[in-house]
Amino acid sequence: MMTIDSSTTVRELVTAFPATFDVLLRHGMCPDCQADPPPVRLGHFAEKHCNGDVSGLLAELKGAAGPAIQIRPD
Repeated sequence: MMTIDSSTTVRELVTAFPATFDVLLRHGMCPDCQADPPPVRLGHFAEKHCNGDVSGLLAELKGAAGPAIQIRPD
């Protein structure tokens, strides 16, 4: 099981749970980041691609990965 929050990086998440990649793609992950997921915090990704909705993004990522992910509130 992995616990995620706004400080978890895109790279950590996608490496551990490849199924979450599609969620990031739906939110506009750029082509360069698709080829090599960056060590960018999910909070930063949410600011840039989800109108700052970190909790919504985390919930979607949990939905993609299932019970293997727990969300730690910020």
